[in-house]
Amino acid sequence: MAFRISRRSSTSPLGFTLIELLVAIAIMGILVAIAAPAWNGFLSSRNLTSAQDQLLQTIRQAQVQAIRNNETWQASFQEPSGIIQFAVHNLNDAPTWQNSIPRIHIDTGETTLPASGSGYRVQFSRTGQVNGQLGRLTLVANNSRSKRCVIVSTLLGLLRKGQDQARPDASGRYCY
Repeated sequence: MAFRISRRSSTSPLGFTLIELLVAIAIMGILVAIAAPAWNGFLSSRNLTSAQDQLLQTIRQAQVQAIRNNETWQASFQEPSGIIQFAVHNLNDAPTWQNSIPRIHIDTGETTLPASGSGYRVQFSRTGQVNGQLGRLTLVANNSRSKRCVIVSTLLGLLRKGQDQARPDASGRYCY
């Protein structure tokens, strides 16, 4: 019994036609067009959360420094050129500003922290308690309606994070 190995004929195609390649490229283009807005939303949300964490740590650092040094310390925030800047400093010292994450801004309509010059501040006494300045610092990203906030909620210095909600709270704010 002899086995025969068949060979492909020389007329069968060995690649893709131009039409097949164009269809594949068109399908990839459609998938990218669908995924791009979702990806941008994901990056925006991630940047907002990172900035929120950074500002929460800044406020906590001021609280820790106040207790450690047994004197009043302050966390200050401003947005002079479209980029949020923050500083942790002794009440008697000038702040040394550091830049936060780009494309994130302070939402002045939702922020309720006390204003200090061109920005906002949270002061802590030598015992780590807030000097009567309860409120929230609300952040918003470029081209996004998502919000994140850092809330100073008790005079004892309790800090917490919040995010935008569908309904406003009792004070009419959506970030809680």
